[in-house]
Amino acid sequence: MQLSETVKLYLNEEQRSLLVRTMDEYIETVNDLVSSALNGAEIQNYSSKDVEADLPSALKNQCIRDARSLLRRYNRQRKTTDSPPVLKRPCCYINNQNYRIKGDRIEFPVSAAGKPRRLSVRTRMSEKQKEVFVSHKLGTLRIVFKNKRIVAQIVYEVKETEPVKEGKEMGVDLGIKCPAVACTSDGLIRFYGNGRKNKYMRRRYASLRKKLQKEKHMDTVRRINSKEQRIMKDIDHKISRKIVDTAVSKDVKVIKLEQLANIRSSTRTSRKNNHSLHSWSFYRLSKFIEYKARKAGITVAYVDPAYTSQRCPVCGSIHHAKDRTYTCKCGFAAHRDILGAMNICNATEYVGGSDIRHTA
Repeated sequence: MQLSETVKLYLNEEQRSLLVRTMDEYIETVNDLVSSALNGAEIQNYSSKDVEADLPSALKNQCIRDARSLLRRYNRQRKTTDSPPVLKRPCCYINNQNYRIKGDRIEFPVSAAGKPRRLSVRTRMSEKQKEVFVSHKLGTLRIVFKNKRIVAQIVYEVKETEPVKEGKEMGVDLGIKCPAVACTSDGLIRFYGNGRKNKYMRRRYASLRKKLQKEKHMDTVRRINSKEQRIMKDIDHKISRKIVDTAVSKDVKVIKLEQLANIRSSTRTSRKNNHSLHSWSFYRLSKFIEYKARKAGITVAYVDPAYTSQRCPVCGSIHHAKDRTYTCKCGFAAHRDILGAMNICNATEYVGGSDIRHTA
């Protein structure tokens, strides 16, 4: 399994100028290669000698690989899109043979006045990140802009524990008022997160952005938007960690989640929760649960979300809950989110699939 860590790059003016120029040249070269291939050029056999660009040979070869990857994706999606793939945001990919991490510095090649040169850039890494980079096999280094800051995203390999598919099961229902409710096959029920606190935080930042936008403080708007995203991502990480820790402690072998591809179109909306619905990342939380579970050797399965909050687990009848309480004519009654977790845990029809690539 591949995960990634993001580290900030602290560049002086010369380093920033060289790196930005290299990033611009990189995406222009990839786009030129894609265009040439669509016009009949056989880039499958290209080497760095066939690429005319102000880049080191290592980056030219990576440009060829990226162009091939874009073309494969384009050919797979050709039935749904006629637009050729084009990179727009400045970026640069460097394979693991061409960069080095030494202490708090990353060394990688760039081009300076037509000649290759290695930059040694100062970074700020946490102790956890340093340990990860030392103890795991590293993959591609991706250099991108995040807001106005240049960052490095470093991919690394993690060995997955062999999953056991038979044993206790846990269903997890994701929502707005309660971020997550878990129910195990032996009846354990747990609530995770504080939905009201999250909604308050969302409204507060939305109000602050609206005020700053009217005053034309766009740099501040971007800064607080980034801050909000970091806070919400941290909340998702903590919730997913608690869910997986519970699963491990209770010897759960399978975690079941809803396939939430269309949750925004299927959830009842109101003016009160409209902003929370369209800004909350249900997908991100489910992915965090999945990759942590896979690391712990727990199988993750996705089930059809239809009627999970409306179907009675006792008699099978379907009807809406009144407010937050679900009451069935057969006598069964439960909190609506608990009902959802129970039905997810009991579900036997699986849909979809997934793969995890980035955690930060």
